[in-house]
Amino acid sequence: MNKYALELEIAQKVAIGAGDLLLSLSQKDQHVVRKATRELVSEGDLGSEKFIIEQLQQFFPDDSIISEERQDLETSSERVWILDPLDGSHNFIAGLPFWSVSIGFMVAGNLSLGVIFFPLENEMFYAVSGQGAFCNDKIISVSDNFELSKSVVMYDNQFHLDQHSFRRYESITNAAFTTRIFGTATKDLCLIASGTVDARIWNRTKLVDLAAGSVILRESGGEITDFGGKDPELDFRQVVASNGHIHKEILQEINIIENT
Repeated sequence: MNKYALELEIAQKVAIGAGDLLLSLSQKDQHVVRKATRELVSEGDLGSEKFIIEQLQQFFPDDSIISEERQDLETSSERVWILDPLDGSHNFIAGLPFWSVSIGFMVAGNLSLGVIFFPLENEMFYAVSGQGAFCNDKIISVSDNFELSKSVVMYDNQFHLDQHSFRRYESITNAAFTTRIFGTATKDLCLIASGTVDARIWNRTKLVDLAAGSVILRESGGEITDFGGKDPELDFRQVVASNGHIHKEILQEINIIENT
């Protein structure tokens, strides 16, 4: 039996259940709260979170949980679930595609499992460390593109959070073949992992956004580091994710901006 087989099975079932809940809520008007100046939270975020937490606590009562809306519930255990119950909230609220349920699992400080479910597309991405990455049970891998000038690079939509965001974007736009901004961290990571696009840059992010996706990306052959080229470990802030082949070239473009 593969390691964490039970955890993977439960995470997938819970993600599908949360996805069904979100699909039902997407068909009606929702109560939306302004969490911060440019950040909204909906009934979908809160309802999905409540569902996932209750399910995980039922199956794994001794595990800890960190979640997007409720933050740190309890992290005394070496086994920690890391949730983004609705990644792409603003897309969801606006009626746009590209939103997901993201469930990561960490053991003794190591991100070990990731499940990301896209209800609208009925796509289930998942990976366990050392066992490969999959979409709907088919193995996936990153692109074999070795040149930034031929690459599609996804970019952070939160320009207001970092004073250098626009300069970095201009630099990457000039160096890459083209850029896209979908506003969903999980979608971009899965697109890299499946070889559809080549990289993604975050000027400011957090653990819940990338925990599950980073496992999927690495298992598909990709690379994820901070802007200095180091493993971000659990301190996900300024991050570059890529197919690995164009990683150094992207970091060089970013560091030109940092040093001017």
